[in-house]
Amino acid sequence: MPFQPEHLPIDRDSQRAVERRWRATLTAGMVPEAVRPVVRDSWIRSLDAAVAPALAQAPLVLDDAALSRLRETSDWVASAEQVLDSHDACEVGDGHVLTVFDPAGRMLASRGHPGVLEGLAEINFRPGGLWSEDVVGTNGPGTALASGRPVHIVGAEHFCERWHPWHCAAVPVRDPATGAIAGALDISGRRESAHPHTLALAGTLAAAIEQLLAANDAQRRVIVLRALAAMVSRWPSDGLAAVDRTGAVMGGAGPLPHALQPAIETPAPLRRVLADAVRHAATSGGPIAVRLPIGDGIRAVVHPVLDGPRGVGGCVVVERAPVLVGRPTRDVPPPPKSGVRRATRPGATRYSLDDVVGRSPVVTDALRMARAAASSALPVLVVGESGTGKEVIAQGIHAASARAGGPFVAVNCAALPRDLIESELFGYVGGAFSGARREGQLGKFEAAEGGTIFLDEIAELSPSAQASLLRVLQEGEVTRVGSAYAHPVDVRVIAATNRDIAQSVASGQLRQDLYYRLNVLTIPLPTLRERGPLDIELLAMEFLRSAAVDLDRPVPTLAPGALEALVQHPWPGNVRELKNLMRRTVALADGEIVTRADFPPQLRGLGAAPELAVAIPVADASAPADPARDHLIAVVRSATTMIEAAQRLGVTRSTLYRRMAQHGLRPGRALNDGPD
Repeated sequence: MPFQPEHLPIDRDSQRAVERRWRATLTAGMVPEAVRPVVRDSWIRSLDAAVAPALAQAPLVLDDAALSRLRETSDWVASAEQVLDSHDACEVGDGHVLTVFDPAGRMLASRGHPGVLEGLAEINFRPGGLWSEDVVGTNGPGTALASGRPVHIVGAEHFCERWHPWHCAAVPVRDPATGAIAGALDISGRRESAHPHTLALAGTLAAAIEQLLAANDAQRRVIVLRALAAMVSRWPSDGLAAVDRTGAVMGGAGPLPHALQPAIETPAPLRRVLADAVRHAATSGGPIAVRLPIGDGIRAVVHPVLDGPRGVGGCVVVERAPVLVGRPTRDVPPPPKSGVRRATRPGATRYSLDDVVGRSPVVTDALRMARAAASSALPVLVVGESGTGKEVIAQGIHAASARAGGPFVAVNCAALPRDLIESELFGYVGGAFSGARREGQLGKFEAAEGGTIFLDEIAELSPSAQASLLRVLQEGEVTRVGSAYAHPVDVRVIAATNRDIAQSVASGQLRQDLYYRLNVLTIPLPTLRERGPLDIELLAMEFLRSAAVDLDRPVPTLAPGALEALVQHPWPGNVRELKNLMRRTVALADGEIVTRADFPPQLRGLGAAPELAVAIPVADASAPADPARDHLIAVVRSATTMIEAAQRLGVTRSTLYRRMAQHGLRPGRALNDGPD
């Protein structure tokens, strides 16, 4: 890409002027307008991040072993080093070094003048050093990564005084397949050797790296397509798709849904799911099962395709299936105002028993009873508090039964107007009552012919409606309102209630004979508090994942203190309350780790462990001393909460978590110098 040389403060007078503005910035906490715009913006970000201008060295965050692992698994490092090795110090000017950085600002490799390399090593401008702008202030590679544009920082334009003797011209390098920043290339030297054309040379070298990455991608697309051809003989009757590492479909064989056809552009939501699956399959070294956001639900198994140690794509074997419990497809229409909700197409329920999230004994027992109910045609009564998943179980029973090909009709009896309940359930003939349609209307029982009707809140039915329902159960026929003729129906009935069923019968709210007709197979559903900590954690993580997908955000993780708060909460709204809380959390959280501070006030005080007990250094205890890392640990240990620790460091909580990760620290129950 072309670079236009701009005026740089290279001469001595210009540097003195920049230094005066730098000192004024530190004194007033405001950046003068006369500062170059790219530098001015960076100084403002450095002030906001509370970077210390007197910082002596950048932190070292990668040891030799970590650098070696990155070189083995990253295309970016291998390609960048290939370009570095093809250029010597003479090509970039005597007294300069070439360096490359990953997107986090960690230096991965360096080449160049030995004396300059030695001088820069004193400030940890060497492989393993962290040069992100929010940690070490304005600098070439860090500011290029933060702004996403080429930058040339000269002398006193650096935010930290120890970097003033140097200049650095850096250019972001973008992944040609995704357009995302893969890292940065930088040319650095002593301030006196700065030249306006250095940035153009850096851009040329960055373009060479991007071209090499594109060539590697083309070769690996061939590898993935060959893998697809080899799999056709193993799955001759299934739909197969070859996808690259970005999730884009490149080729296909067999019956494939429209969204997986290679002739069209892969939809963005599907592409994200496929890219994530390819990445996880490569990491695990084997195939993984996923749900694809297509139509009524597509299950798929993604097989990784490797080129040496690197994942380069995947082969997807697809089959149709109901979507997962708790993971409905996005464009599901809301219930009509009548309180009746139909499946997206006859027989296509949104939930399946096989995908109910939970491992507690009470859930296992409920699923065992539900599977037994699916193998029979007997009426079923599901009882449980509001929000425990009664309709999930009802749809799962239908999907696992011999009636799965028929319609599933769900009716919320409490939402139906009492004077219209019978006409809604059993239908009516033309002219049956004022306002009736001339041609009459089918009832929900007839609409469910050959399938299942789910009557939620059964105890809310009027006495006359209960009597008509009893006749349906006894005789297998319905009589429309206003008609003298009965119509036979073949419908399986699943009823549910959140009331104390025995009390409803004793009070006369529910007919005793109707109860005995329904109470053939009764499935009690446990409350969330009865399911225990493991199920709460599993459900919370699943709801966080699905909310992150829906809101197009990174999937966050739960800090231990947050999980403990969830476990101790009584959950009066059960699973529904937890799901809504996780969606709220994903929408409002400002970091990728959820803490108690991200919860509503009634949950923040729960959990015995203080929130700051969230970091365990996972680096080798025998590693060299790291003052920046030690200082970070000391601040976190001495603070009461992570918010307080972040305030002491002058950064946001999300920045604090990011710095912890950069130093090999991760969430945990206590602080100790070794893996847990």
